[in-house]
Amino acid sequence: MSKNLYFEDEIIQEKFSMAMIKRMVQYASAYKKEYKRVISLLIATSLFSLVPVGLNKLIIDYVLPKNGVLREDYVPIATILLSMWITLSLGSVISNYFTSAASTRLGNSVICDLRKDMFEKLMKLGFDYYDSRPTGKILVRITNYTDEIADFFVNDMTRITVNVFMMIMSFICIVVIEKRLALVVILVCVPLIAGVWCLSKALYKRVCVERNKHSNRTAFVAEDISGLEVIKAFNRETLNEEIHENLSEQVVKAFMATTRFREIFYPMTHGVIRVICSIILYAVALLIIDNQIGKVLTLGSVVAVTTYMQMFSENVYTICQRLQKITNLTSNIERVFDVLDTDINIVDRKDAKDLGEIEGNVSFDHVTFSYNSTKNVLSDINIDIKSGEMIALVGPTGGGKTTFVSLINRFYDVTEGAVKIDGIDIRDVKQKSLREKVGVMMQDTFLFSGEIIENIRFAKPDATDEECMEAAKKVFAHNFIEKMPEGYHTVISSQSTQLSGGEKQLLSFARLMLADPKVIILDEATSNIDSETEGMIQEMFKEVLKGRTSFVIAHRLSTIKNADRILYIDNEQIVEQGTHGELLQKKGKYYKLVMQKSE
Repeated sequence: MSKNLYFEDEIIQEKFSMAMIKRMVQYASAYKKEYKRVISLLIATSLFSLVPVGLNKLIIDYVLPKNGVLREDYVPIATILLSMWITLSLGSVISNYFTSAASTRLGNSVICDLRKDMFEKLMKLGFDYYDSRPTGKILVRITNYTDEIADFFVNDMTRITVNVFMMIMSFICIVVIEKRLALVVILVCVPLIAGVWCLSKALYKRVCVERNKHSNRTAFVAEDISGLEVIKAFNRETLNEEIHENLSEQVVKAFMATTRFREIFYPMTHGVIRVICSIILYAVALLIIDNQIGKVLTLGSVVAVTTYMQMFSENVYTICQRLQKITNLTSNIERVFDVLDTDINIVDRKDAKDLGEIEGNVSFDHVTFSYNSTKNVLSDINIDIKSGEMIALVGPTGGGKTTFVSLINRFYDVTEGAVKIDGIDIRDVKQKSLREKVGVMMQDTFLFSGEIIENIRFAKPDATDEECMEAAKKVFAHNFIEKMPEGYHTVISSQSTQLSGGEKQLLSFARLMLADPKVIILDEATSNIDSETEGMIQEMFKEVLKGRTSFVIAHRLSTIKNADRILYIDNEQIVEQGTHGELLQKKGKYYKLVMQKSE
């Protein structure tokens, strides 16, 4: 397990990337009408909050007593103004509810589309993509990063427009009420806003570091859960706990660095600006009133301007926050689109056709394959396998056996040459139809969380219960399934701890038999099956493999010697081929392999 996979931070996007935001916004293009409706609701809600401030000015100037004397008509005026104030306040509450619901629903609809596209892309990407990346890092992109992007669509994309609208409207209200104080607001807020922006940029760098540390820890935990059996088998619990503790300490350290800065940033932006602006405004107001500068400045005007000023500064502050969040978001978006932009190496050609019914003849026509273009795993392989043949592949570890069979159903594409089924290049047929005809069972059996019968039905979603049971009977899985607490409806986990290794493999056999492929690939498929069960499996092979072309990678001689042909693969080549008896007579590499197993 490479330490760098978890301790190496991903690159921080230090500059705002408008290109990434534009690509992200394109996901909202399908919801233009809904966004316009939400923005209209938000603007209407904002207007509800602007009007009561003006009503407060009227109440102070025309309803409250002056020099201890009330107006003669204060009752009807007060009744009208207070009724309007209460109505608008209730309207604001109701409007906020519907606006928030509409905005949340819309944002989640957009992010749902993004997650759908990401998952579809991950399902289409070839094994080379997963071979080169830790599973945990991939998981972080489709969970943590998309969650942060979801917050952008739910809270920021529409609301920043409203914040700008509110900032402009509150300033216009200040200008309409009192131009002299409006000038003071500008002179005070502009330098403070500049300071806030500089502070927010510094905060952003700390937030990016914290997010990276969170991602590293999440990736490590995700893969440790998946590989728990291996961890326990090799007594790695203590070491992995130390690694996790180290990663957690880095998270805490980054979090505290961010928190300390936030403790300076938020009071500065949220409280200090308001206090300073209010003090200066009131000081200027007193100066105007005391020195009788210009027209009379009423108390209602001062209160209204101060309130609008607070709205103005609040929206300026929120805009800075949202812009900074969006700037932070570009690095997440970049990583999400890194998944979406990854080229799919295994794709159907435009003129690809369904494979249709096949006899099962398989041929390798001058096939060469390399994983990384530096060293070939297979070189210039030429071989023809007839329909119904059982081919056993043997050879040293890393010799290319699994690679050989992985090329048959296009898990990887050949570097040179062609793999053909019934004379048809498999790159000329649709992958779906190819994999319907070519069934695979690997050594590392994977079962999904759910009922046993659903795991069997995974190969054929429309199969009946009877068909699933029949497939289980063919591979001798029926008896042990019936003994389970709920039989075929017993719920198992993805780790399947209640099943033995052999039982897991038998369920995988049943799943494979239900698919009824014409070509079968078994990669160490009997490795976890006991000798008694293997004997039954050998009898089963004679029946279920009859009329099917099969490729078997196995170490047990009982499986190998029954093959129609044995291929010994080593040094990128098929160095020997023949029946068990023929290869023993040659006394070559296969003979040495058999002798070693016999000792």
